[in-house]
Parts: sequence; C-alpha cells; structure tokens
Amino acid sequence: MRQSRVQILPRAAPLTPGDFLKWGALAVLAMAGMGVAAYLAYSHYADQTIMCAGLSGCEAVENSEYSTILDIPVGLLGTLFCAGLLALVLARMVRLPLTEEWAPLAAFSMTLTGVAFMAYLTYIELFVVEDICIWCTSFAAIVTVAWLITIVDVLALTNE
Repeated sequence: MRQSRVQILPRAAPLTPGDFLKWGALAVLAMAGMGVAAYLAYSHYADQTIMCAGLSGCEAVENSEYSTILDIPVGLLGTLFCAGLLALVLARMVRLPLTEEWAPLAAFSMTLTGVAFMAYLTYIELFVVEDICIWCTSFAAIVTVAWLITIVDVLALTNE
C-alpha cells in the first residue's frame, strides 16, 4: 500500500478572549464595509441614485469621473477589499495553519492600504468634486477603525 506524502500542518494557537474580540470586531467591520460598498456598486450598475439621507453630495460624487477606476466602480473595489479582509479574518478565527504568524501583518497591510486609498478619495471629494457622500465617508470610517484595531497586533509583534 502506498503512503501519502501530504504533510498536515498544526493548527494555529487558540485565540485569547482579547484576540477573539479584536478579530471578531474586524469581521463585523468587514461585513459592514461590504454592505456599504455593495450598495454603492449596486447603485452604479443599476443606474440608481444613491439615497443620501437628505444630503446632496452623493449624486455629485457618484457621477464624477473619480467614481470609477478603469471602468470599475470604486464601490466594487471596496466590496472586494472587504471580502478579502473578511476571508483573512475568518482564516485566523478558525485557526488555519500559519495564520497566527502572518494574519496580523496581512490585516494591517490591507487596512493601511485601504486607509491610504480612502484618504485619497476623501481628498478628491473635498477639494475636486467639492461635495461629500455620506456613504463614502462611512466606508472611510469603517476602514479607518479596522486599521486602528490592526495596529494593536502589529505593535505587539514589534515588542516581542
């Protein structure tokens, strides 16, 4: 009988209650961000105006030339970003092998990139389009809070 050469990697260490809270909060933020970004992507593809809660800036931002990159709506990019972050978070929470080492740095890198991109888009909103979209602002806040949560793990890694 032939033996398999598949090596089974050990699971990552169990999450401490504090780690579970951090990664759980990241999962909730990723789902919230995915909902906001999916709504923006839907409104783009359905050619619907965005419900802006009585504010007027959403339509100007949505119809600006900056609302797409290479004909891909920014809302779709945000949805994919949050789906990737959620996949990373879930991989860590179910303790996939090796996630204990690389997941904190990967989450920090992803959210830092997201914050930088949202800072650019917020600049465009304020100084080029000269209007604010409440949906875009809420997505930027979600990504920023996620980034702040990931800083804790990165600082812990540097203190080891």
